[in-house]
Amino acid sequence: MERIIKFLFWLTALLSPVNAVMVTMVFLIIVDFITGAYASVKNKIAIRSSRIGHTVSKFFIYNLVILAAFFLEEHIVNEVPFLKIIAGFIAITEIKSILENYNAIYGKNPFKALVNLIKLTPLKETIETLTEDDTSSKKNEEKTV
Repeated sequence: MERIIKFLFWLTALLSPVNAVMVTMVFLIIVDFITGAYASVKNKIAIRSSRIGHTVSKFFIYNLVILAAFFLEEHIVNEVPFLKIIAGFIAITEIKSILENYNAIYGKNPFKALVNLIKLTPLKETIETLTEDDTSSKKNEEKTV
């Protein structure tokens, strides 16, 4: 028993720099699971064990990828922030899923709400310029095809 306690203490000390990232990912996975389950109940879609299994596998796979990125950054390539890049992509994926669940629950798209909110601020001209550039580039692409 004493060996197991020493091993767990060593493992905890080794992983302490990455604990905050892992806890954040677990939090995002749990929020995604809760909002997804609520969206399923609200829309009368059956909750299947395969979807719950998907959440459990996300928990393990995401944390293993985060650990791999941490060790890669820490012990092989110090110059590239692999941990932040990979954790950022995973977080964006989970947040996107949470917002899709929000849309399924309330029928409102949070992305459109954010854009409409920004349009009320001084950034309105910048957004309009960006959307005009996108529209004109699409029209130019259509003309060349």
